Amino acid sequence: MPSVLDPLTIRSLRTKNRFVLAPMGTRKAAGDGSVSDDILNHYSMLSEGAGIVVIEHTYVSDLGRAPMNQLGVSHDRFIPGLMKLSKTVHDNGATVVLQINHVGYNSRSQVTGRAPMAPSAIRNLRDEKGEVPKPMTRLEIQEQVEAFASAAARAVKAGFDGVEVHCSHGFLLGEFLSPLTNKRTDEYGGDTENRIRFPAQVIRSVRQSVGSNYPVFCRFPASDVMPGGLELPEVITMAKTMVKAGVDVVDIGGGVGGIEPSGVKEQGFFVPQAEAVKKATGAVVIGVGGIVDPDFADRVVREGRVDLVAVGRPLLKDSQWFRKAIRTLTDRT
Repeated sequence: MPSVLDPLTIRSLRTKNRFVLAPMGTRKAAGDGSVSDDILNHYSMLSEGAGIVVIEHTYVSDLGRAPMNQLGVSHDRFIPGLMKLSKTVHDNGATVVLQINHVGYNSRSQVTGRAPMAPSAIRNLRDEKGEVPKPMTRLEIQEQVEAFASAAARAVKAGFDGVEVHCSHGFLLGEFLSPLTNKRTDEYGGDTENRIRFPAQVIRSVRQSVGSNYPVFCRFPASDVMPGGLELPEVITMAKTMVKAGVDVVDIGGGVGGIEPSGVKEQGFFVPQAEAVKKATGAVVIGVGGIVDPDFADRVVREGRVDLVAVGRPLLKDSQWFRKAIRTLTDRT
């Protein structure tokens, strides 16, 4: 079995090792969504030693932006700045993937000028002060399918090696997946097949936009980490649909209930779910979940449980974490 230090090829992407810088919102973008010097400096520091860098969630539509300084990819005017960002990561020898997103009911009318969009009129489950969203029409759903495809095309033009569609953490596509937030009675709500319909349409549209040899990642929930929400058996069924639609890499995360299970302290808390998705779909999977130990990261790759390992918060404490981890593991071989 390969180690975490070995390269991996995913369509046109070839990564020098299997460490992934996990996408983490920084709020360092300029107020208009463009790339700032602050965000360039941030990724310049954190990408050293990484195999893949996944850039934080970037809005595909002006109606789907967060109420904070968030990167945008909704217009061609963002491409020059994003080209600087991809080059910054490439200069450190890493491959770079742009995560694209619509925040759904997490948005605010004072930011977009319209009520937040969502599958149903259900307020943000983790924000009592959030606005009650407007249920999306079929036309609005198709408009956002097109917005994701256009955003992916811009990522290609901006020099990114892959694109990651965000379906987790209670953002729009994840809201459609979850029975807690999707109460629709049309073809986009109800059973598993209907709730996965919109996200799968997005993936097919993105695949068509970027071509057959371009890697498509998907941040996908292991569970909603909330009673009555998504659980692993349904997640696996949905993941199979997404892989069939064109996903190459499944990046496991949390659902509408949060980014991690409550009360869980062991590192790699989403690795078992990632392993199950890998076995069921044959896709490349990223293991994540509070991973802080290089030996643990290496072990779950050597055991064939996951293909890549994402690390996030330790890099915020020590931007040289990847380099130190590589040195530690290399010295033991």
